[in-house]
Amino acid sequence: MKEQIPYVDNNYDNRVEQNSTAPFSDDTNFSELYDSTKSKIIPFQKKHIDSITMQEWLMNHHSQEEYQNLFINMDLAMKYIHDQDYYIESFALDTIEILNHSIKQIKFTQLHEMPLDFASQKNLVRDNIFLSAVLQIGIYANCLQYFRGEAITYLKQNFGDFSIFLPEEDIPYYRGVIERGASVYLSSYVGERKKRDLNNLDQQVNEGDAGKGKSLVKTNGTSLTAEDLVPQNIAELQNVYNNLSKKDAAFVRALIYPILILLVGLTVLLLSYILS
Repeated sequence: MKEQIPYVDNNYDNRVEQNSTAPFSDDTNFSELYDSTKSKIIPFQKKHIDSITMQEWLMNHHSQEEYQNLFINMDLAMKYIHDQDYYIESFALDTIEILNHSIKQIKFTQLHEMPLDFASQKNLVRDNIFLSAVLQIGIYANCLQYFRGEAITYLKQNFGDFSIFLPEEDIPYYRGVIERGASVYLSSYVGERKKRDLNNLDQQVNEGDAGKGKSLVKTNGTSLTAEDLVPQNIAELQNVYNNLSKKDAAFVRALIYPILILLVGLTVLLLSYILS
């Protein structure tokens, strides 16, 4: 049975073809899709910390396993940013930093606040996930510099040509994101895949152990979740993105318009009652 990736948008094909610019350099961004003048760009305070850009990091040779670990941590950082109601405005290599020689401290420097409406938020999250996947495929295949404009459409239509460069266990994920517009975080996919593999191993052990009831997929008496099987770096991300507005502030901001509409409606009803 083929891997099934959830959250597939049936209208994604047309939208990607119309908006297929990948901001991997300074001259492209999301401003063509969304009015960034209504958003607030987040300036990061200058700190005397050790950091290198992803462009500098890639100058050295790295193994496939090192790429996988880096991309999972990039994905966790992206998910944290989305949870704080921000999105990544640029995936240019010189706007992504690795702090203190730690891949757990990934800093995207070009961020904007999410718009208030849910549909736009959903599109921005999906676009971030898509462009992150394109970035990773380009690095695996050593052809990122060509991923612009029509090249993105070519990648989408000829994914099989690039899949030979990808880790075999991650091909279903990238296929789902690139070909079908799946809105799934890489870290979530990896966690679920590892959990499935452990469950299969656990079943084989139990069958081979004559049903003694031993289990490998337990921790402190509780079943492992997908989140348990990927790196946990919330503390590091909180430190890296400590100047982002808190999610509850954005939630309050999102309630302003509904409250205003409710107040206007009540005022109209009150005036109608008085005048009648």
